[in-house]
Amino acid sequence: MKWCQVVNMLPKVQEYLLKKAKTVKKRGLSYCLLITAILWLVPMVIVAVIYRLNMTNRNYFTMYIDTQDDPFFIVNDKFISLGLDSSVIARGFPHFNMTDPVLVQMMKYLSPAYLRIGGNQADQIVFLRNADGTSGEDVHGQYSNSSNEYYLKAPDWLSLYNTVTSANLNIIYDLNSLLRNEDGAWNATNAIEMLEFSKEHGLFVNWELGNEPNSYPHKFGTSVNATQLGEDYKFLRSVLDKYDLYKNSYLIGPSTTRLRTKDIQGYFREFLQSGSEAVSAITFHHYYFSGETAIWTDFLDVENFDYLASCIDTVKDVLGLIPDLDKPLWIGETADAWHGGAPNLTDRYIGSFLWLDKLGLSAKMGIDVVVRQSIFNGHYALMNDSYYPNPDWWLSILYKTLVSPKVLATTSEGDLNIRLYAHCAKDNPLWSNKSAIVVFGVNLSFEKGFVQLKELRADPQIFVYEFTSESTLFSQFVQLNNVTLLLESNLILPDFEPRVVEQQSFDSLEMRPLSIVFWVFANTNVDACKLP
Repeated sequence: MKWCQVVNMLPKVQEYLLKKAKTVKKRGLSYCLLITAILWLVPMVIVAVIYRLNMTNRNYFTMYIDTQDDPFFIVNDKFISLGLDSSVIARGFPHFNMTDPVLVQMMKYLSPAYLRIGGNQADQIVFLRNADGTSGEDVHGQYSNSSNEYYLKAPDWLSLYNTVTSANLNIIYDLNSLLRNEDGAWNATNAIEMLEFSKEHGLFVNWELGNEPNSYPHKFGTSVNATQLGEDYKFLRSVLDKYDLYKNSYLIGPSTTRLRTKDIQGYFREFLQSGSEAVSAITFHHYYFSGETAIWTDFLDVENFDYLASCIDTVKDVLGLIPDLDKPLWIGETADAWHGGAPNLTDRYIGSFLWLDKLGLSAKMGIDVVVRQSIFNGHYALMNDSYYPNPDWWLSILYKTLVSPKVLATTSEGDLNIRLYAHCAKDNPLWSNKSAIVVFGVNLSFEKGFVQLKELRADPQIFVYEFTSESTLFSQFVQLNNVTLLLESNLILPDFEPRVVEQQSFDSLEMRPLSIVFWVFANTNVDACKLP
């Protein structure tokens, strides 16, 4: 019987007892008092039973934490990295003032990180070295299959490099892969010109060659064979190795789209069979859905959250077909929605659920780096055109403050609307040298969530960082423990003060509806997080 049915029976029980009391008054006062007591005690007992049943029937999320083994995985210290879309270059850096100290500081807060300069226009940009705005050669006349429309001038390249490195970020520059010779091989003339210029100015850069090459046919009306692209990567690696400055540069690729079809999987595999020896990290891109068609319910749909795991599994299946391949795996470009994001969704609080879950799930599945598209420009950007932070900027800062690269092995069951992950916590004066862990994640439900943490022993004090909207799901303003997060006028970050909760048992932790949490537990029994 459901508890609501029991509640509906209460008036009938009272009515029956009242009638019974009237028929037995003649039996004496003591008997009447007994019936009256029963009349009021029975509802109280029923309410207590209802409460107990309600507690028992709660849909808990239960997480089992491996407390004895080494870290399950250790991600890159630049795990959260950033993208700057090549369209910013193509359009002449609108609103992207490379001398603005606000822009530099906003990016610096997210360091250490890579800044990958890439996107569709990467395969349309030519580097112009000369002061008069020309390349050393006629770039249009010497290449076939080129779709060159845009230019990166040397002074802008210097300014961009200085801005990025002032923010303590490491550049990855995506070279134009569509500069091709008549035989289909990549023409490296313009790339070498850029390398020479960069070397002369002491610019240390990491590199990439092309953006989503499997999509060239429908984007540019041309194609580059995957095996040929692998050969091009090996050639580029040989060129880089000739420079003392670049012989240790990262070269990442093939930067395909998500492997959603057999054709794309085949392209990815053929590239690696040809050119895997040249790459420092293997990359693919991931988005959940199109920003042009996204609706708000997409951002709370558990099936969309699970889609990332399926994509990563597919990539790993392909990698498993190639013997002796041991390279880091990166999500080289990602956000919630492609086509620049979804207005008033990907740049609002509601977009943060997918972002944090992507960080937690990617680390748990062995992804070394996640490159967020983008730091600037578009509805998926971490800050708007006025350099004001969107919710995911704040969430990324909080993640970098609390979460260490050491990933803990966990299993879970129960409420599908709750998704939690566990890492060792970064050191902090509040829990210094106390083998601390951080459990973080999301509650996608409009109802309160309940969590049980099994195998964990720790101090009873839990340091709670609860990340919520200031008002609605569609707010650009967010709160930490009910305090709105705002930058000071001098761009100083506010103190991220936890709420300390005493909890003797970790069998009934609560999550507010539609909330994001980071729980830090100190002095734990988790061996992976104990200092040597």
